[in-house]
Amino acid sequence: ASLRTLHIEVTIVQLASRLMERQLDQTASELLREHVEELGIRIFFNDSVQSVFPKPSAEEPVRARLQSGKSLEADAVVYAIGTRPITDLAVVSGLTVKRGVVVNEYLQTSDPEVFAMGEIAEYENNLYGNTASAEQQADVAARYLAGDPHSIYRGSVYMNILKFDDLDLCSLGMVEPPAGSTDYEEVVFIDRAQRYYKKCIIYQDRMVGALLMGDKQEFAEYKTLIESQVELSDRRLRLLRSGEAPEPVLGALVCSCNRVAEGNIRQVIDGGVTEYRELCSATGAGMGCGSCKPEVKVILESHLATQPEKEPQMTTAL
Repeated sequence: ASLRTLHIEVTIVQLASRLMERQLDQTASELLREHVEELGIRIFFNDSVQSVFPKPSAEEPVRARLQSGKSLEADAVVYAIGTRPITDLAVVSGLTVKRGVVVNEYLQTSDPEVFAMGEIAEYENNLYGNTASAEQQADVAARYLAGDPHSIYRGSVYMNILKFDDLDLCSLGMVEPPAGSTDYEEVVFIDRAQRYYKKCIIYQDRMVGALLMGDKQEFAEYKTLIESQVELSDRRLRLLRSGEAPEPVLGALVCSCNRVAEGNIRQVIDGGVTEYRELCSATGAGMGCGSCKPEVKVILESHLATQPEKEPQMTTAL
């Protein structure tokens, strides 16, 4: 999408039968495909790049041959292959390794003196590859090392945020109920013409997953509900029914996950919120992927540094 804004022709070769097949359900994938194709991007499904032939000269394009036999010409070929933990050192050291380095609820490896966190840490067969989960893990490990055994890591919420200038799209936790299960409920709102789609998945009166397309203003709220696993009770009546217009973006964008700008952050600080965690919670900045948290902290510190110090109040008793 970013390349299309520069008027560069883009072709996507997708191994699966639909876009983001693990992160979205069938409906969201189809709506995303429509949006991508409207941008002028070609998509080849159920196909892959088999071989790439180098440029015969600097002026000529690269030629890529697909598994299907099709041939494409391009100036560049970009592979999106994800990440894989480099566990060589852990293996040599004798730590238990599966896909990543196996850790317990305190982020300890099979050697209790060695801790692992971030993309390399595997907890209960899960790898979490985002900033927010790494911060959660680091917080638990730090508290444990400081003598607090009650702080326990119970896993992180899977979340995916696709960042288009003109389309909000994210998923949290489970995106489809288990096949054949009748214990899960779905609350769905859809307007196909506007590519507006929202879905909440509920299990035993607790939210376990959500999809937000076209508007993701509930992202932070739903993330908290899924993480805390509190019973929805009366909250269920308000799911997808807020009807509130999103806050206007004031100034340079800081958090693209929740569309929070520098002006929005400073406005909340001026309103009396001067503690970092409270500021993130109040604005929504840093509550998504977490990559903007350092910038939020800089804004808070610089803003407070420009404020005049309050003179001490003196009370005289007669």
